[in-house]
Amino acid sequence: MKMKRIIWMEMALIGASILIFRSVWTFLDSIAWASGEVGLSVLLVVGIVAAVGALRSIEALSGKKIEKSKDG
Repeated sequence: MKMKRIIWMEMALIGASILIFRSVWTFLDSIAWASGEVGLSVLLVVGIVAAVGALRSIEALSGKKIEKSKDG
């Protein structure tokens, strides 16, 4: 029963993230700077840096969790 609830909450999270993505996209389209070449380049670099940072953090946390479970 708990797993079913988790799956529903994950589906709700995916739906919410779609709405957030759409809203941010529309908001950025309304800003002239973000629609220009320089603005798009800056946003791309910031997005890449944020994604790499998040993935490294997830990998580090996952690695620690795996090591801990192997030790115990």
